Amino acid sequence: MRKKEIWYMERLLYVTIILFSIFLCGCATTIVVTPEVEHLDNIADFKIKGKIIYNGNREYLPRTITDDSASDSILTFQYVYNVTYGKDNIPQAIPLFNPLTIVGFPIGENTLVVTGKLDILKGREVLKSYTATCGFEKARNIFSEGDTFSELRKRGLITVRDNIEAQMYQDRDFLSKLKTTE
Repeated sequence: MRKKEIWYMERLLYVTIILFSIFLCGCATTIVVTPEVEHLDNIADFKIKGKIIYNGNREYLPRTITDDSASDSILTFQYVYNVTYGKDNIPQAIPLFNPLTIVGFPIGENTLVVTGKLDILKGREVLKSYTATCGFEKARNIFSEGDTFSELRKRGLITVRDNIEAQMYQDRDFLSKLKTTE
């Protein structure tokens, strides 16, 4: 009798692990960032000054640039971003007929793509451009919708900002020369 109880307990454990794994997969949000650059925490010592052209929340602006519109700065920074939302086009009735839905199998997927571009200009000439893209895929299940689009948007804008900062930090020698030349 003891062997039979152990056998049932083992099977119950396996089934529980499989169901839990399916549930976790159903809630997953994946993120892809391009270009791939090393995230740096020590960029605070590098800043470049110029006139900033940007209409938006300053939190999403790369911190490697500072506004110097009071003086006759030779550099201008133009920053723009775009956020694109996407939803899957699976009819909502299909998950009703999938028996795995009850254990957390995904019932759909949403996507969000954030792109950012920073142009460094001298007059009307573009000296350097930095771009970054952050894409999210968010799976939904009946137990959880996952992160909201607002949360993903903010996370994407911060990720794009950090990526552009890292790119600028890698080009700090080039950018430092821009500050000194007139």
